[in-house]
Amino acid sequence: MTISAISSSSSNSGSSTASVAARIQQLQKQIKDANKQLKEVAAGEGDAETKQKQVELLQAKIQMLQSQIEALQRQQTLEAQEAAQRKAEQQPQAQAVQASGQSKAAGSLGGPGSLLDEYA
Repeated sequence: MTISAISSSSSNSGSSTASVAARIQQLQKQIKDANKQLKEVAAGEGDAETKQKQVELLQAKIQMLQSQIEALQRQQTLEAQEAAQRKAEQQPQAQAVQASGQSKAAGSLGGPGSLLDEYA
């Protein structure tokens, strides 16, 4: 029961990481497109005031997109740290279960008080 919960949480984490990475790629494409528009506006014809307003709007859009990417990267880092912490917490539990199983097995193989002592 515990194992299925652990594996489902790690797969959720993996899909979350994938969706965050996909979102970052989308935002990077939008930045690329906005930069292209920025160059077109700068090279295009029109009055200086209109061009300046368009440039400012595109620059603000690019800054907003960059901020979103930074937030998603912070989210990715936090999720990776949490996953590493969960993994580190699970390892001692798995080792304790394994050690407990080994000590029980050793007791049934003829340790003091085992069935072999009773027949002797």
